[in-house]
Amino acid sequence: MHVYAGTVRDAGEALRSDLDGFVAACVDRFRRGRGEKPGDAEVGSWRNSWPALVRALLRAGLADLALLFEFELPGTGERVDAVVLGVRPDGGLTGVVVELKQWDRFRRADWLEVEISPGVERVHPCRQAAGYRSYLEKWLEDATLDLEFRGVAVLHNARIDVTTRLREEVEGRSGSGDVPILSRGELTDTEPHELAALLRCDDLRSPAEGQLARFLAVEHRPSPKLFAELDAVLAQRSEFVLLGAQQAAQVRVVHAVAEAFAGRRRVIAVTGGPGTGKTVVALRLLADIPNLESAPAARLLTPSGTLMDQLVRALDERNRTRGLFAYPNSHNGKGIIPLVDEAQRLRRDPHLVARLVRNAPVSVFLLDERQVIRPNEGFTVEELRHVAEREGADFRHIELTSQFRCGGSQAYLNWLGRLLSADGVPEPWQGSDYDAGVASDPDELEAWIRHHGATGHTARIAAGFCWQWPKRPANEPLHDDIAITWTDHGVERTWRRPWNAGRVHRGPDGEVTAPKRAFWATDPGGQDQVGCIYTSQGLEYDYGGVILGPDLVRRDNRWVADSARSHDPAMKNLPADRYLRLALNTYWVLASRATSGCRLYSTDPETQRFLAGLC
Repeated sequence: MHVYAGTVRDAGEALRSDLDGFVAACVDRFRRGRGEKPGDAEVGSWRNSWPALVRALLRAGLADLALLFEFELPGTGERVDAVVLGVRPDGGLTGVVVELKQWDRFRRADWLEVEISPGVERVHPCRQAAGYRSYLEKWLEDATLDLEFRGVAVLHNARIDVTTRLREEVEGRSGSGDVPILSRGELTDTEPHELAALLRCDDLRSPAEGQLARFLAVEHRPSPKLFAELDAVLAQRSEFVLLGAQQAAQVRVVHAVAEAFAGRRRVIAVTGGPGTGKTVVALRLLADIPNLESAPAARLLTPSGTLMDQLVRALDERNRTRGLFAYPNSHNGKGIIPLVDEAQRLRRDPHLVARLVRNAPVSVFLLDERQVIRPNEGFTVEELRHVAEREGADFRHIELTSQFRCGGSQAYLNWLGRLLSADGVPEPWQGSDYDAGVASDPDELEAWIRHHGATGHTARIAAGFCWQWPKRPANEPLHDDIAITWTDHGVERTWRRPWNAGRVHRGPDGEVTAPKRAFWATDPGGQDQVGCIYTSQGLEYDYGGVILGPDLVRRDNRWVADSARSHDPAMKNLPADRYLRLALNTYWVLASRATSGCRLYSTDPETQRFLAGLC
């Protein structure tokens, strides 16, 4: 997605002749592309920064180069302020990532972060631009275009002494150290050819129309699966690149650890929706913190048994002995920094959270309040803030806003959020960057899943906990506990499948036919069972089917929930209003696991008709 693609010259003419109309058209493209409106502050930054950048590009004699505003990094929801595209002398296409800032001063800075006003910190702009450039270098490939990327930071309101001080902080640093940072005076007073060089565009000429179109159509390389990369992440040699708010979260925690030795205890809450990279951030911190000077050890804690089993299995033998992971209840390490992932699954025991905060100089909680799925679990950001205050610790909240799942489709998650909301107004799905739809019956749903599984993708069906799941002897085969009956052209049909398995099941030849439940989402054989919320949360797969059971139905233009239709013991006798929130959260989690496409199906005919009218 982008809100403008054209030449620098055309952008300049549009901004000069009708700034309001140009910005309004970009706001409309943003809304259609992401399913939400940009905030007023963001629109204000467009009005202030775009003309300054375009004037500088025109002064530098770069009118024929291509320009993109608000370019969404492929496969993510993260956006780059601007990208200038041109052809090198060797014929390859170069993209110059431009990070725009309106700052005219700052209070404090280092190579990681800049404090622009009291309590308001931002990632160093050179580091930010370097992160975007690194992502594009790693994940965008096209042999025909022969892509290359560069970066530049533009502070169009700042004096040169301000940008000089910021430049000095990153001098000699890998990545950010070679990103130029330009001041207001350099944009307006530098000789045109020198300005073109400062903007990293002096050797570029106009790209052909076909080159720009091809660039916009390039698909990103699939990123590695997190668990396959775990040892590389811990060794600080992973290909995962932290971007935007992810960088900010990493930087804030690193600073908090450094400052904690001066007696300033910290509690940091990192929130974000599905696929925003909370686990990646936690693992990067697990690797980074021990390398800080005089830093204590860190440990990743999670209340999720499924995530714990996946993490432990992914470690090599050397890392398995380091005690890197633990459950919150069993963590007693005084002075060890707890990085609590899936913190919304914590039991509602204030003493547990207080103990974690009390025993460490810095405590980090990574959570999504919309993923609270049980009545006895889940802390809100405000509750964590109150615990920090009672324990005499400073509190910080960082929100991860860009998601890297669902093909990076923010439009899909926004649509899903409105659909699975107690008071939202659902709209028909009109997006083109994610394969969302409704299956007409379970057979069609399974056929869709098996089609994608046969082409080398991970594809799974998950369902609400609306069928019995009795405990059976360990040596018994799987039973088809899930049975769904429907009528097709007057003929009654039934679809049966087992829940995910409590242990590994093997066929006569020893091949795994059903993995242990913790590995249902990732391992071969999992496609033949139906997963639940407890084996899905925290994980992802390529394609997902979601079966909405009778516990959540659509009546009179609203959702109605009934805990009596759930077979989850944790939900027994819950009032309808309380269960509604948990049921909506559960299906929200299930429908946001798939990176490439999702199909919904409801066992309730009226709800199924409602869903079919949206997709």
